[in-house]
Amino acid sequence: MRWLRTMVLFDKGGVISSPDWANFHESYVRAIASIEHPRSSGSLTLRRKQRLPNNQWKRNGVGYLRKEFLAFMRDHERWRAESDVALSRDREQPPLLLYPSLEEYREPITSDFGGFDFMATAENGARVAIEWETGNISSSHRSMNKLSIALSGGLMDVGVLIVPSRPLYEHLTDRIGNIGELSGYLSMWEGLKGVVERGLLAITVVEHDQLTDSEDIEYLAGLERDGHFGEWTAGYKGWIPYTWHNPKFVVASVRGRALGVGCELALLADVTFASRTAAFGHPETRRGMV
Repeated sequence: MRWLRTMVLFDKGGVISSPDWANFHESYVRAIASIEHPRSSGSLTLRRKQRLPNNQWKRNGVGYLRKEFLAFMRDHERWRAESDVALSRDREQPPLLLYPSLEEYREPITSDFGGFDFMATAENGARVAIEWETGNISSSHRSMNKLSIALSGGLMDVGVLIVPSRPLYEHLTDRIGNIGELSGYLSMWEGLKGVVERGLLAITVVEHDQLTDSEDIEYLAGLERDGHFGEWTAGYKGWIPYTWHNPKFVVASVRGRALGVGCELALLADVTFASRTAAFGHPETRRGMV
């Protein structure tokens, strides 16, 4: 796989000149270059997207790329992945104004941010985090926002999002986050430098080495096994029958929204405890999917 460029959106406190950043960047660029398909070929060759008889497109999955990158960082670059950064719910929210009363109001945080794909501490103490994009464009925005919040809170020193180039995007899972769709928002994240005391935020763009139409080269794993969608599919296929057939007494607890499969799991439990913020439903019905 090819590293194309790394764009630094902001650098506060001279992180860009530090040995930790230089070593970390060189390390993850080597990890990018290590990604190959087929195995032992020394390069990343992808099947070109193909239109199917039903007018849908057959494309390459993305989970394989992320998995190979993280494995190389751990096994060859010897980075020791650490626990997630503590983006806790109890941190203070900024004061907002309610309209029309104009009263000051702080909205409570009722959702979790989740962890980063990779976190570690460099030799001289810099705390670094990487997000490798495997979701849609909204996932890319969420990753950039998470990295920005962690940097502004002083919880880490380096945040990097790795995304496909626009040419690579064309042959990957439909609507995967990519630099083309992020390009119009770069000025927004660059403008966040004013709230960061020390830290560096960057986006790295990657691309395949070559494309082929040869049937000897397999497509990378399909959508059903990719990224967060794969985790959701595995959970859906596993937990629904497990809950239904479980001989033990099943108790569910819901805080926030339980929609779609979440609603089904709550209904399958013998007893469901719901907080005051709980909501149940099937939004798919509005789109004729159920």
